[in-house]
Amino acid sequence: MRVKVAAMPEFLQEDALRLLLFGGKGGVGKTTCAAAAALFLAHTHPEKNYLLVSTDPAHSLLDCFAGQPPPDNLTLCEIDPQQSLARFKARHESHLRTIALRGTFLDQADVNQFLDLSIPGLDEMMALLEIEAWVKADRYACIVVDTAPAGHTLRLLGLPAIMRRWVDALDAMLAKYRYMAQLYRGAYQPEAVDLYLQETLTDLKHLWALLRSRKRCRFVPVMLAEALSIHVTRVMLDELARLGLPVREVVVNRLLAAPADCPVCVDEAARQTRALHECTQVFTDHVFWGLPLLLTEVRGTAPLLRVWPQARRLVPAHLPPLEPAPLNAPQTNTRVRIAYPAPLPAPTLKLLLFAGKGGVGKTTLACASALRLTEARPGQQVLLFSIDPAHSLAACLGCDVGPQETQVIPRLHVIELDSQAEYALLKQTYAAELTRMFDRPKASSGIDVAFDRDVMTRLLDIAPPGLDEMLALTRIVDLMERKCYDLFVLDTAPTGHLIRFLEMPELIEQWLTTFFALFLKYRDVFWLPKITHTMVELSKKLKVFRRLLKDPQQTALMAVTIPTEMAFAETGDLISACQRLGVAVPTLWVNLATPASACPTCTVLHRAQQPLLQRYQTANAGRHMTLVFRQPEPRGFERLRALGHGLYESSNLPTVLPVAQPT
Repeated sequence: MRVKVAAMPEFLQEDALRLLLFGGKGGVGKTTCAAAAALFLAHTHPEKNYLLVSTDPAHSLLDCFAGQPPPDNLTLCEIDPQQSLARFKARHESHLRTIALRGTFLDQADVNQFLDLSIPGLDEMMALLEIEAWVKADRYACIVVDTAPAGHTLRLLGLPAIMRRWVDALDAMLAKYRYMAQLYRGAYQPEAVDLYLQETLTDLKHLWALLRSRKRCRFVPVMLAEALSIHVTRVMLDELARLGLPVREVVVNRLLAAPADCPVCVDEAARQTRALHECTQVFTDHVFWGLPLLLTEVRGTAPLLRVWPQARRLVPAHLPPLEPAPLNAPQTNTRVRIAYPAPLPAPTLKLLLFAGKGGVGKTTLACASALRLTEARPGQQVLLFSIDPAHSLAACLGCDVGPQETQVIPRLHVIELDSQAEYALLKQTYAAELTRMFDRPKASSGIDVAFDRDVMTRLLDIAPPGLDEMLALTRIVDLMERKCYDLFVLDTAPTGHLIRFLEMPELIEQWLTTFFALFLKYRDVFWLPKITHTMVELSKKLKVFRRLLKDPQQTALMAVTIPTEMAFAETGDLISACQRLGVAVPTLWVNLATPASACPTCTVLHRAQQPLLQRYQTANAGRHMTLVFRQPEPRGFERLRALGHGLYESSNLPTVLPVAQPT
């Protein structure tokens, strides 16, 4: 694609920049852009030290460097939440223990039980705490961050405000102790825990000021020139503006130069041109930079150093002209190319999950499969739903979808779960019940209204971060138990967060067990029947979901991937986690495979993908493997329905198939 050449992006030239974050929809090339930026800065300024860090639970930084060492002035770090938690406990556990003992009615055994629990939803919080510590240490000229996919990155960036409430809750726990010390000693001298909270609050203020500084911080969205990526980028930019984080430049990755004789490339280039025109018209306050589609996978220091010199400023006046789509486009573009369609899932199947690395096509295949299975199961009701915080079902289907069940065609309903709304409802119920409890006579309760009410009101502010997702999931389990639908099709979050999601029911049950024990122990002091009932129901539903996940007759996880080295590694991690958790993975979908062609671009891609396809087959012996080739973007009901029909065959097929390309 020929565009006007301009200088290097601004975020690679500003000496004052201390924090550079790359984010966007999964699979758009965030890791490559972040690694290339950090390497470029380290190479350009050898006298300065830089840190490249990943906050994505499914790390791929080391894969991106292909085992090659970075320069001496560049440090790589893939944050391990468990190691971060261990460091956090080593530094702060004594203070937290003191605050809990002084500020609540819990005894030593209760406090120990809470501090020993695993924390679901840990990754975002630990990542933020680690970044804050590095910023405070001021050892690096700039910290470059490869973030998790969009929805979880926005949760990460919203954590400073949440953690401020967390500090306020801990401070409230100490208020009663300070008052009693003042009363009996005549004065209160700040102690170590007070200094700890003040230091934490100062650090949070410093981090929040840094994140919002237009001079010292920059968030760079990375996107592809396609409809779903535009949708996610628009949501992300709106939320970043609400948070006040500085965004000036947007990177559009994998722009294609199309030979005139290749229908696949010509169609893709035309779609990219339309998308670029839409971006420059919609996102008028941002500067766009384009990176070309590189025919070989960018892995290793030399290829990474060549990335940013190829960046080009995307000036609207110099974009290729828009050409009207042919009148028969809907008919010609519904043709799909698929090798070795999968057998239709067994009639006993109740839950079908689509999972994989960000950007491999999970949402598209989930939507197409839901449409196909609705047709294949006459008389049955199907629910398609999403747990990814960055929902894209509506954009893929081309219709309005929200947090309530919406019928999009007869017998197919769609819902994008709003986990934060479910959590807000729980907090409202908790607050109302607390009010009723504190308004009752207190003669024998042992509760000091002046202080304990404030503490108990703030208690949910320090609840585990993953609780909201589990609350949203209970709505689906409730629909299952009421037999509202016969089949549930789940579009999952990208790999790292999906694995956390699959592990979370067990972790949440540990929390619930601890809470139940406390409610029984202190029922004469602190008894909330509605909240207790809610937790009992949550525990029951999580057990139902865990049993369902491990039943291969009722549940199947469809692993979706693409033929790249990093996707191959992450797919192996996903399948290993599923085997450990007892979740059946009968089918592997290799999406975006390139067919054999006379086109020079397709020929290079096709040849590079063949060894990977062989490795996929070897690593997944006994598992059905379906190839889905590059084709016009399957968006909207007509194209998704055509794709769904190509994905499945009703007859049983062999599970071990040779890798070959249809002509």
